[in-house]
Amino acid sequence: AESGLRLTVTNASGAVLHDSHFDGTALPELDNHGDRPEIEAAAHSGRGTSVRHSNSLGLDAVYAAVKLKNGGFLRLAAPLDDIHRNFEQEVAPLGLIAVGVSGLCLLLALFITRYFSKTINSMAESVAGIARKRGGRILQVPGREFLPLAYAVNRMAENIEEYIATTTDQQTQLEAILDSMHEGVLVLGPSGNIRRSNRAMRALFPALDQAMGKQIIEALPVPSLQRAVDTLLQDAQGEKSVNEAIHFENESGRFLVAHLTRPIVRNPSLGAVAVVYDATDIMRLERVRRDFVANVSHELRTPLTAISGYAETLMDMEDMAPEHRGFASIINKHAKALARVISELLDLARLENARERIALAPADPAEALTEALRLCAEQIEQKELHIALELASPRKVMANAPLLSQVFRNLLENACRYSPQRGGILISSKVEGRELLFSVKDQGPGIPEEELSRIFERLYQIKRQRNSGSSGIGLAISKHIIEGHGGRIWAESPCGAFATAMHFTLPLAQGQPL
Repeated sequence: AESGLRLTVTNASGAVLHDSHFDGTALPELDNHGDRPEIEAAAHSGRGTSVRHSNSLGLDAVYAAVKLKNGGFLRLAAPLDDIHRNFEQEVAPLGLIAVGVSGLCLLLALFITRYFSKTINSMAESVAGIARKRGGRILQVPGREFLPLAYAVNRMAENIEEYIATTTDQQTQLEAILDSMHEGVLVLGPSGNIRRSNRAMRALFPALDQAMGKQIIEALPVPSLQRAVDTLLQDAQGEKSVNEAIHFENESGRFLVAHLTRPIVRNPSLGAVAVVYDATDIMRLERVRRDFVANVSHELRTPLTAISGYAETLMDMEDMAPEHRGFASIINKHAKALARVISELLDLARLENARERIALAPADPAEALTEALRLCAEQIEQKELHIALELASPRKVMANAPLLSQVFRNLLENACRYSPQRGGILISSKVEGRELLFSVKDQGPGIPEEELSRIFERLYQIKRQRNSGSSGIGLAISKHIIEGHGGRIWAESPCGAFATAMHFTLPLAQGQPL
């Protein structure tokens, strides 16, 4: 009664045994409470609650019931209005306290925010100074909690200053090196745009001053150079560095050579480097040398023909003493050898001075080889050499048949000259990609490794073979012919079971099976 709660006790079936709001005479008139929600919930789980309207009291109430050990139920009921009133009485002070605490927290947050903002702004200014490359350090730290951050920022500033100093020094050295070079240097980006040029390059092409970021053709009116750069950069996924030479003339008529290089180490900002040098004087001297050799060779041909003719006449005289006929024979032999050297020099000069490209057409290399073997038959028979052929199935190459026959003849003559008596010579061919690789191998004395790179120079002879009868021009002629065909030629010594191998390649004709 003092708490204002209603206490009800029922038996297991829900009949009211006691109710604090009704005396004993009124109990029989009360309904059975077994169907009340809270009683049903307590019957199932031992406890039950509900909020509903009470027909007995005529008001809304909150009910809570528990199941007793004897199977009955104990239920408490409280008017909902009383609960609301008590809640409001309890919550009102808590609300005021919450508002006060919230206000205090807000003031404290504002104070801390302003305190830390001032500190962070100070540190931000120091970092901004570092970013502007003006140096700076965080010297005053307002709180111990900022010490690790201040230390990290100062350390970062030191590292940045060291990096900037190193980079500036390297940049200065690079600029000094590039500007002191006599050759022009052009650095290109991955798309072929101009990234950098040195003083020598700008002197050759003044338009480069206004061409940064543009394509080469916009500053250097050289279509062949632009095509070479495009081709080079299209194969940017290759694993090997590429070096290609382009010959051209600038607007002032100077003869220039550009070497294009794609570095092995890939750099997303670097595509290729072009080094350009002025070869005008070299080309002029080379032209003078070729003209001199051609003119001298032409002038020597007539007297040598006369010497050879007179020597043959002396050899045919009936009253000539045997020893004198021997002298005439020696004169005739050396005159003919010298005449052949002069003829080869003229052939070489003609190839070097050729202004037009060699006319190429699909040709059967076996026919050119057969002609060369016919011309070398005398040498082969004299030494009783064994010629072995290991040729690929019939293939046609892009070639000039007479010149290709001359290459085979030059290589065969060398192989015959240096092969031992009854030695063997192997001539082979095989397909490699879009090229046909030819090899002429012999069992001669071989070529020293240090001289392999020089044997294709004109008039060069290996020291120990200078008296072999070779003019030293045949390989130079072969090199010019093969390169004029778009192929390559090189020597290998030793090569398996053979002492020396001469290799050269020719492009396959279109439509040939691989």
